[in-house]
Amino acid sequence: MIPLRVLEEIVDRSGVAPRIEPLLPIGVRARQLLVRTLLLGMLLVLADHRPAHLTRVRQALAHLPEADQRRLGVLTDWKTGPHLLTYRQTERTFGLVAGALEKDKPDGTPPEILARICDELLEASIPAQFKTASTALAVDWTDLETFSRPPHRGTRDCATPKPGGGTAPAAAPARTASCSSATTPPPPP
Repeated sequence: MIPLRVLEEIVDRSGVAPRIEPLLPIGVRARQLLVRTLLLGMLLVLADHRPAHLTRVRQALAHLPEADQRRLGVLTDWKTGPHLLTYRQTERTFGLVAGALEKDKPDGTPPEILARICDELLEASIPAQFKTASTALAVDWTDLETFSRPPHRGTRDCATPKPGGGTAPAAAPARTASCSSATTPPPPP
């Protein structure tokens, strides 16, 4: 599991939480769950390879050590005593964030702000020493240029139109041919 401090560094380095927070409506009472803490809970769940359900986000935050819960606002003092974040509060904050980042008129593409936030979180998760270590375009920043090999000689490329429209499937075994677009040009003959 990835330590909480590492996930906090990613969220803070991305700078997305302070940009989302002012987009949310202001209520009569301040929200217990801040955007930064919600994002941390989401990352905790994903880092632990759990299903990304809001109930799991709340569970992940509620299972942090008490000092971290208090620091992140998961556990606060109310007039009646200590109050642990509820599922309803988690759902409400998530709904406000989703509403603030959605398009007015959905068209099948992600809103620009949401795409930018996802890009910035991903970029912030890459350690500085690895940002220029490779020219590969893999999403996990590995040196393996996945699906970059040209199709095996004697087979048709997946993008080659077949008679009557559509595309032809590759005839070679799956490990030697790919239906992805090439990220590198084929080697010279």
